[in-house]
Amino acid sequence: MRSHVVMLGLDAAGKTTILYKLHIGEVLSTVPTIVLWMHIYVVDSLDRERIGKAKEEFQAIIRDPFMLSSVILVFANKQDLKGAMTPMEVSEGLGLYDLRNRTWHVQGTCALSGDGLYEGLDWLVTALKELQVSGRHIT
Repeated sequence: MRSHVVMLGLDAAGKTTILYKLHIGEVLSTVPTIVLWMHIYVVDSLDRERIGKAKEEFQAIIRDPFMLSSVILVFANKQDLKGAMTPMEVSEGLGLYDLRNRTWHVQGTCALSGDGLYEGLDWLVTALKELQVSGRHIT
């Protein structure tokens, strides 16, 4: 089975650092993919001023018809810094608690140290397996 992953987020959220930390050796395209198996959104947990902007972009992405049944993982990055929003605050800030019939998870991370990255990806793999077993359609 082949899977596609899209990682999105505002500038300086930590997307590139996460990719380097995970040792992704492939050239990745920034062109939007139409069919997605999973969706990773990275939030700079320290950037309280732009959580509204992050929410706008996030909501626009997940409302796209191609994204309606995608599995969503949010990396609440920069948890190592004093004053960072907690994963719960990031969930509230992005409007995740208002989502219905969506599979999502917010994982606190520190891209520089790698803390939380593999735990988030483990959740993602488990969620995808559960959806496949249940027979739900995943785009």
